[in-house]
Amino acid sequence: MSVAFGTTVGGDRPARRFRTRLAGDAGVDDRSASRGGFTLIELLMAIAIIAVLVSILLPAVQSAREAARRTQCKNNLKQIGLAMQNYHETVGRFPPFFIHRRGNASRIADADKGANWLVFLMPYFDRANLYDTWDLDGPANQNEARSQRIDLFVCPTDVNNTEENRCAYAGGEWARGNYGLNVSPCRFGVRTDANPQSAGMGGANQSVRIDDVTDGSSNTILLDELRAGVNVQDLRGSWAMPGLANGTAAMFNDASQPNSTEPNSDDMENCLAAGLFGNNSQGMGCFDGNTTGQMTARSMHTGGLQVCMADGRVRFISDAIDFGKGGTNQCEGRNPGLWQSLHTRNGSEPIPDF
Repeated sequence: MSVAFGTTVGGDRPARRFRTRLAGDAGVDDRSASRGGFTLIELLMAIAIIAVLVSILLPAVQSAREAARRTQCKNNLKQIGLAMQNYHETVGRFPPFFIHRRGNASRIADADKGANWLVFLMPYFDRANLYDTWDLDGPANQNEARSQRIDLFVCPTDVNNTEENRCAYAGGEWARGNYGLNVSPCRFGVRTDANPQSAGMGGANQSVRIDDVTDGSSNTILLDELRAGVNVQDLRGSWAMPGLANGTAAMFNDASQPNSTEPNSDDMENCLAAGLFGNNSQGMGCFDGNTTGQMTARSMHTGGLQVCMADGRVRFISDAIDFGKGGTNQCEGRNPGLWQSLHTRNGSEPIPDF
């Protein structure tokens, strides 16, 4: 009996050891699984750390992207400025602002207007094939090339300048651009007189020579940045349109500084139809009129905009540049600021370092 009992006990031991080993193994697996997971607090801490890193890195990434876009915009201006210099070397003068035949030179809707300065430049930046399709004897709004989007004319920072945002005014299907000719900084509307005092760098049927820039080519703005219209009824930035859709004029009063924030800072036709009359919610204020008489320089770069001087250099102009005080017209001897003085070609104003 005792042997049998001892045998029974001894026989049970291997089974008990096997069961103990299984239980121990299971215990090890449970502890390993517990160590491999995250608690809710750990998960929340990880998310918080990631959020902080994103908040630190995102502005740096955005800043780097804007720096790249600004550089591309600067290169565009340089290329257009170089084309202007090559045109001048070939023809002996800069291109006219646009060809005007009849009607009001400052009214964009008057149909009998021909090619503008950017059309004349096409052969000088490898767009001769597009220039060859342009009927120089016909109205601009009957030339299909007006709907061609040209990357050289587009500042990548301007989010409104898209393929879809074509201007529907004055014939429609106008593609957008972001660069304008400095035309008549001290007067409303487009200049047509041959030798105006304190004028800009062109006019209707009017071309300017370097010799006409008595203030000096390094002290005179040739091209300004512009913003594209915010909707299809807003004519601003239409590159092939003959008139102040691609030029600057009347750089005083409520348009007296770069990126003017005045609600009526651009006086243009079709403003009311565009829903922008006295509305500066997007920094693109305008005043409705029968003609387009005032356009100021604008960009979506932070703190200012870029210009191309008459000597071909591209400069960044701060929104805080001196733009004169007092008087309805701050040009022509009425306390002009540096901003206005840089836009006149023969104003004889002293130009400090800027």
